[in-house]
Amino acid sequence: MKKKIFIAINLPEKIKSELVSYQEKIDRFFDDTCPIKWTKKDNLHITMFFIGFVEYDELIDVFNKTEKALEDLEPFKIKIDSITYGPLGKTPKMVWANGEKIPSIVEVNRKLEESLFEIRPTEYEFTPHITLGRIIQWQFKRIDEDQIPQIEEYPNLSFNVNSIDIMESVKGRYVILKSINL
Repeated sequence: MKKKIFIAINLPEKIKSELVSYQEKIDRFFDDTCPIKWTKKDNLHITMFFIGFVEYDELIDVFNKTEKALEDLEPFKIKIDSITYGPLGKTPKMVWANGEKIPSIVEVNRKLEESLFEIRPTEYEFTPHITLGRIIQWQFKRIDEDQIPQIEEYPNLSFNVNSIDIMESVKGRYVILKSINL
C-alpha cells in the first residue's frame, strides 16, 4: 500500500497559535465570503521536500537517505518575516507565511533532492514557507481586481528547529513517521 510522504519542519504550538490569529485577521479583510480555505492549526508546517507516493517496503530506504542528507545539519532558527499571497510573482493560489532563506537548509534541500530522487538539483532555491490557506479560485475571481485585499503582514516570529520529520498525509491530517534530531 502506498503512502503519501513528505519531509517537514513542524512548528511549536505557540507559533501555530500566532499564525491562526493572522488567518483570522486576513479572513476579515474580505467583505463577503473569504475565498480562502484555511489550513487547520494542527497541519501548519514547513514542507522541506515532497516525496510523493511511496510503497510501504520502501520507507526504510527513505528514512536512511533522509538521515544521511541531514547528518551534518545543526539545529537552527527560522524567522517568519512576512505573510503574502503565494507563490510570489504569480497568480495567487495560496496565502504563505514566508521564512527567511537559510543557506544550511537550502543545501539540505538540495541533498534531499539528490539522495531521494538521484537527480541533479533544480535552479529553484528552497525558501521556507508555511501554507496558511489555499485560495478557492472561482470565488477569488468573482472579486473585482481593485477590491482584492492586499496581504502584507510582517510578523516577528521565530523558532528553533531541533528536528526534521518524515510525515505521511492521511485523510487530511499529518502523521509523523520518523523524527530525526539535529
